[in-house]
Amino acid sequence: MKRIAFIINPISGTGNKEHLIEYLHEAFTVGKGYSAIYYMTKGAGDAYEASKGFGEQGYDIVVAVGGDGTVNQVAKGLLYTDTKLAIIPFGSGNGLARHLKIPLSFYGAVDTILEGDTVEIDAGRINDEIFFCTAGLGFEAVVGDKFNTAGTRGLITYMEQCAKEYVKYVRESYTIEIGGKVYDSKAFLITFANSAQWGNNVFIAPEASISDGMIDMVIWKRAPLVSMPLLAAGLLFKTIQYSEFIDTFRTKSVKIRRRKPGLIQFDGESRSMGEDIEVAVLEHAVKVMVPADDDLLAFTRYIVPQLKDMLPRIPEL
Repeated sequence: MKRIAFIINPISGTGNKEHLIEYLHEAFTVGKGYSAIYYMTKGAGDAYEASKGFGEQGYDIVVAVGGDGTVNQVAKGLLYTDTKLAIIPFGSGNGLARHLKIPLSFYGAVDTILEGDTVEIDAGRINDEIFFCTAGLGFEAVVGDKFNTAGTRGLITYMEQCAKEYVKYVRESYTIEIGGKVYDSKAFLITFANSAQWGNNVFIAPEASISDGMIDMVIWKRAPLVSMPLLAAGLLFKTIQYSEFIDTFRTKSVKIRRRKPGLIQFDGESRSMGEDIEVAVLEHAVKVMVPADDDLLAFTRYIVPQLKDMLPRIPEL
């Protein structure tokens, strides 16, 4: 009998979860070999505490039902345990689910839990905070904060916040220490990408791998208005790394000092931090259930370790 716990964020995304919960009761019954429990989150940090408890109790699977923020909290509770993380995407961006090719329909996501395979993924750490998809400074953190307090969800709301903040955002100055070198930079935003995208198939680091022991640091130096259509196309068509306004580095760690405290976004959730920022990789941090796709598994297990030789264009530091 497998013990499985569903941690459900009732306010994530824009869809109705009533039919999902009914379907889960049918799919995960004792008759099908599962002992299931359902936990509805009630506030900030609740998903993490629940997940950590289920992991300590030795549950076989803990399922995050929600968006990237919920997935982040649930995954943090399972760091370096034998409990598997599963995802039923129910958010606005679903960046981690998309990267892992987990179906966005809850029927497909449930099939992944019932019939899928397991891979180990890395996590990123900024100071004491953990992320699994992306984290970032500058414009993206400001927009993330506005989006989370906008009152409505979805891609249209996110784009509206981008437009509002773009016209008044001023680039920040940073001192960056990476690979033994220190330099100063002004940037529109800096993204630390453990996976390839922010969400909604918007690819800020198209060549990032979630299990290579490295973080892709993307420095978006400038964003002139006249260039925005091309930059937007680059994000959608996985060519943003070729822009003259983008620098990308692949690294295990980086230190950054900014001129004043400010916001940082972690998997879509923004919070305040101080001037000094240290980024590191936590390798093979969480076991995650993914579709039974031989090509995906082959990529994760055999090709990823060779990426350093395959992608010489991005300097490794």
